[in-house]
Amino acid sequence: MTENEKNKLVKRIAALIVISVNVLLWAKPCDLAYNVAQQRDILLGRYTIEQTTTLILLIPVSLLIIKGIWSGKKVRSQKEKRERLFKTVALSVSIVFAILIVDIFLRVVQHQRYIGSRSYYHRAPNTIDRGINKDVPATAFSYPGTAPGYPDVPYALTVDKRGFRNKTDLQKYDLVALGDSFTEGSHVSDEQAWPVIFAQRTNLTVYNLGMSGGSPVTYLETLKKFGLQLSPKTVVCMIYEGNDFRGSNFVPDKHKNGRTLENLFRTSPLRQAIKSALIRSLGPVNAGRFSKQAAPNPQYTPSDPLYAVSWLPLPVPDGSGAKYYAFKLKRLLSHFVTKDELLESGGCQALLAKLRKIHNMCSENNVRLILVYAPDKPHVLLPLVRDVLPAEKLRAFMALKEKRLPAAKELMDILVPRLQIHESVTEEFCRAESIEFVSLTEPLREEILKGSQVYYTHDQHWTPIGQKIAAQTLSTYVKSKPTEKQ
Repeated sequence: MTENEKNKLVKRIAALIVISVNVLLWAKPCDLAYNVAQQRDILLGRYTIEQTTTLILLIPVSLLIIKGIWSGKKVRSQKEKRERLFKTVALSVSIVFAILIVDIFLRVVQHQRYIGSRSYYHRAPNTIDRGINKDVPATAFSYPGTAPGYPDVPYALTVDKRGFRNKTDLQKYDLVALGDSFTEGSHVSDEQAWPVIFAQRTNLTVYNLGMSGGSPVTYLETLKKFGLQLSPKTVVCMIYEGNDFRGSNFVPDKHKNGRTLENLFRTSPLRQAIKSALIRSLGPVNAGRFSKQAAPNPQYTPSDPLYAVSWLPLPVPDGSGAKYYAFKLKRLLSHFVTKDELLESGGCQALLAKLRKIHNMCSENNVRLILVYAPDKPHVLLPLVRDVLPAEKLRAFMALKEKRLPAAKELMDILVPRLQIHESVTEEFCRAESIEFVSLTEPLREEILKGSQVYYTHDQHWTPIGQKIAAQTLSTYVKSKPTEKQ
C-alpha cells in the first residue's frame, strides 16, 4: 500500500469515527419518563432541549472537522500558519462580538418586567397585563393520557405606582400581605386574588406586596422597604412550602438581577429566543408517540417507557366527578425526608431565621404578624387517594430520581406522614416564637372532597376557587381573633 493510499485510509477512518459519534449521540434518547415527571420540554419525542441543542451544534462542528480531514492542504511555512491562525481567531472573535451586540440590543429594547435588587424587586409600575390563562400542559410531549384542565380564566394584572398588584392608592393600610405568586395571585384576575377577597370579607384596607418568584429573603426586604411605610396594624406572611424551603433561595446570586455570568447567560434574550424557537418547531414532532388513548391514566405495563408517569394527572376524588391534578417529581420528593433531615437542611434553617427577623421587625413596630401556610399539591392530595393510588406506580414515579425507597406496599405508609413534616416544623416554630399560625391544608382538602378544583391541573397555583378558600380561611381566623397581640 502506497503512502497516498495509507493517508486516504486514515482519513476515511477518521471521518467515519466523527460520523459514528454523531449517529450514536442521535440514537440515544433521554429518559422520557423522568423528564415528563419534571415537566421538562422534550423535542422530537426523544431529546431534552439541552440534548437537542448539543446535537444540532455538533453537526456544523463535525462537518468542519471532516472538511479539515479531507482538505489535504498542508501549511508549508510559518507565515502561512500565522495567517491561518489569525483568520481563525478573527472569525471567532467576530462571531462572538456579533452575538454580544445582538444580545445587548435585545436586552435594551425588551420590556423590563421586574425592577429592584437581588434581595427585593417589583414589577414595572403603572402597567396592566391582560390575557387568558389556559390550563393545559406546558410542554407538547406530556403525560400519555389527556385530562381536562380548569376552564379558561381571563385575567387583568394591574400594577400600581409602587410596582405591586393593587388597584387602591392609600397612604396607610390596615394590613399588608407578603408572599410569592400565591399571594400576588398568579393565573387569576385582580378581583380573584385572595388579598382582594379578604379585604371585601373583613372591610379592612389591604395592600398586596406579593411578588411572583419571591422567597423569604424578598419577603423580609419588601416589608422593610415598602410594607412598614404603609403603617399597617397587621402583616400576613404567606409561606408556600413548594418553594420557600429551598436552600437556593438564600444564595445571594440566585436572586433576580444578580449579575453573575450564569445569570447573564440564563437571562440572555437571544438564548431564550433560540430556545423558544426550538421548542415551538421541534416540540410537537412525535409528541404523542407513546399515547395509548385519549383518556387520562391509561393502562401501562412496567415495561412501557412512560409507565412511571401514566397515573398522572391524578383524579381526585375518586369517581365520575373527579378533577385532575399533576405535579412535578421534585415536588413530591421534597417531602420524602425525616423531621431531623429537614431541620438540619440549610434551606429550613435559613427560612426560620428569616421568619424570626420578620417577627422581630413587626414586634419592634407594634405590628401583628400572622403566618399563613400554603401547602403544595402532593401534601394536600395524596392522603385523599392513599387507598386507590397503585403503590407500584407511585414507587416507580419516585424511583425515577430517588433510589433509596422501601417496597411498594410500605411506601405509602411512610410517605403520607412525612407529607406533614414541613408544616409541623413551621407550626412548632411559630408556637415557640409566639407567631400566629394559620394552615390552609385542611380547608383546601375539604373543598376538593366537595368536588371543587382548587389547584390548576397542569400548574402548581390555585384556581380562583383556591384563592377564595385562602381568603375565607384567613378572614374567618381574623374575625375570630381581631385584637390578638404578639
